[in-house]
Amino acid sequence: MKIGLTTAVVCLFTPVWALAGVLEGSVTDSSGAPVRGAQVGLYSRVGLTAESVSDGHGAFRFEAAADDATKLVITAQGFATRSVPLPAASPMRVALDIAPVSDSVRVVGSRIDAPAAEQPSSITVITGEEIRDRNDAIVTDLLRTVPGVVMLQSGVSQGGLTTMSIRGGDTNYQLVEIDGMPVNSFDFGGLFDFSQIPTELLDHIEIVRGAQSALYGSYANSGVVNFVTRSGAGEPAFDIVAEGGSHDEYRGGISGSGMLAGWGLAGSVQRVGANGEVANDDFLNQGVMLHLNRNWDRQSFSASGFFNNSQVGDPGPYGSDPLGLYGGLDLISRDKDNNSEYNFHYQADLTPRLRGELFGGFFLGNDFYASPYGNSFNKDIRGQAEARVTASVTPWWTTAAGVAWDREEVKNTYITDETLRAFPLRRDEEGIYWENRLRFRRLYIQVGVRGEIFNTPFIPSCMDVACDDISGANRPDIPAHTNASVNPKIAASYSFSSGTQLHASFGTGIRPPGGSELAFTDNPDLKPERTLSVDAGVSQKLFHDHLVLNGTFFDNWYRDLIVGLGGDLADLSAYTTANLSNARARGLEASAEVRPARWMLLTAAYMYLDTAVLALNDTDLPETYFTVGQQLPRRPPQSGSFRLNLARGRFSGDLIGFVRGSDLDVEPNYGVSAGFFNNPGYANLEVNLNIRVAAGLTAYGTLRNALDEHYEEIFGFPSPRLNFVAGLKWSLRGRDF
Repeated sequence: MKIGLTTAVVCLFTPVWALAGVLEGSVTDSSGAPVRGAQVGLYSRVGLTAESVSDGHGAFRFEAAADDATKLVITAQGFATRSVPLPAASPMRVALDIAPVSDSVRVVGSRIDAPAAEQPSSITVITGEEIRDRNDAIVTDLLRTVPGVVMLQSGVSQGGLTTMSIRGGDTNYQLVEIDGMPVNSFDFGGLFDFSQIPTELLDHIEIVRGAQSALYGSYANSGVVNFVTRSGAGEPAFDIVAEGGSHDEYRGGISGSGMLAGWGLAGSVQRVGANGEVANDDFLNQGVMLHLNRNWDRQSFSASGFFNNSQVGDPGPYGSDPLGLYGGLDLISRDKDNNSEYNFHYQADLTPRLRGELFGGFFLGNDFYASPYGNSFNKDIRGQAEARVTASVTPWWTTAAGVAWDREEVKNTYITDETLRAFPLRRDEEGIYWENRLRFRRLYIQVGVRGEIFNTPFIPSCMDVACDDISGANRPDIPAHTNASVNPKIAASYSFSSGTQLHASFGTGIRPPGGSELAFTDNPDLKPERTLSVDAGVSQKLFHDHLVLNGTFFDNWYRDLIVGLGGDLADLSAYTTANLSNARARGLEASAEVRPARWMLLTAAYMYLDTAVLALNDTDLPETYFTVGQQLPRRPPQSGSFRLNLARGRFSGDLIGFVRGSDLDVEPNYGVSAGFFNNPGYANLEVNLNIRVAAGLTAYGTLRNALDEHYEEIFGFPSPRLNFVAGLKWSLRGRDF
């Protein structure tokens, strides 16, 4: 054993001869027709070293170093992922087989590069082609078709606050990233508003389900969502979109990408707006994105920036009003957000078996809110730095270790000191992690662990009614304090030659207290909320991989939830808030994808969910306003979706449906304190049609809520009724210029 380990270390740091030069080829389907837009990744033993996109003739080209352990991984919408070992004759020709499952050359779910097909976690990739075909201006409806996901939109307007629940988790239980940079709100404990992400800037979206804090740290209790922006890889591209529709809705966007003097450049500008169905339900979203990348020798560098401004009216919950508490349309309340995110990534392969990486990022969220009770502001700031080393110890064992530092800071109208002056409340997080990927032919194993240290500086007292927490206690001086957490993960999958794949995973997640939870408590040692998650499932490919069936059982246990302890619960702790509450969510996630031909795709997803409020620690008592065993609010026991996509000749289109059963919701004006109510389910249908009218020019139209159903995703906030948009898309690629 000692000799074997020494040999592995010597081999790891021994230079291996690399062939530097031009690698080119083409991607076709089984009939020999070229496949445009295929992602082509060049992989060494430590991960992705370069990537390109096939042009209109299916051609791709690399100027990169390669050795006998390098391989190409090719993915394209509508085709099975293909891996080709090198060296191979250049130019090479790679034929892809039709398959219904989309993939990407590098996705979330691991700190070690691997396509989704080689990962044991539950992962969904929404490709750039699907994003363009569906013509959605905002990401919300794109995410509704993801298995295990429930979207919650407050109001008719697309700009209304929209949150996500994955497998029954809370709406602040998923880590949200843009190009790998976290953008969750510190003040609201990890909450993220998905209505602020326009689609024009996106290359694809990656969603991994299950607790992932062993890999990603804070907020990854239920999963991770990564929005990947366009890059300069592949042939030159230029896109223009213009549309209009019901309620004065409009959209305009311009995007472009290409190579200039060896640098990849990409940029995007988009503006979306509408007036809504009632007064003060208008919205405006406008954003700009820039991306820069370059590969040279065995090194790469990328940097991106994104700025978004959104403005939306808030007319209030003018829908269901069971207790008669709604006083009429609110014509004053409005929300204005300015969000900006910047990040960079540097990568160097020191040898073909050893890689070093540096990451850095900055996020700034400025929110201004006007209401009848006065104006308020909130500023969220996040800075992040990370260093990672990845090593291929043996052909079947790859390991990665890294350190990460993250600072979160919030300053707003309501977090004040004893003079009622707003002050910045911050927290530093230091993490160290280690991940291992093992591959034995058809068996994939992922093992990882991450330790976190949370450092919260001194928080000054505020002995005023304005600083009361929910139990009515003022905040004393809270000394600087430290909390620590260790989070493991293990996942495995095995593929049989029959097309059957078994997979299972175990992991934990953490959500540290948000800024408001730290500011409105007298507890000096609030700990992170914790999730313990297990899942197990099976995937079956049939009819030459044209049909894929998936089923996954999951069980999530939520522990150390932060709860207020006033009234009858005051004796449970010396403090007014404490980590004493518990809950669970378990169920079945099922999906099916069938592609009988390249021009037809049918996907369907269904989730059965069983949730329950559990007793507080060491008692048989529930959290205030709840009962033990009660269903968790806004987690429908049944939900599902389907998409039928057809593309033939000059025509393509989608028939998309969203179905949700009834769930438990809260009184819309005063929340849980005013009681719980049944929110009926709904079925929503969307029809989308694209017609190519000339080379590069496409006309489209989308009919939303085609059944004209009246429903409320969040009790009290009506859905949009029957409405439509129509527009033109102009796309130029490669030799079209």
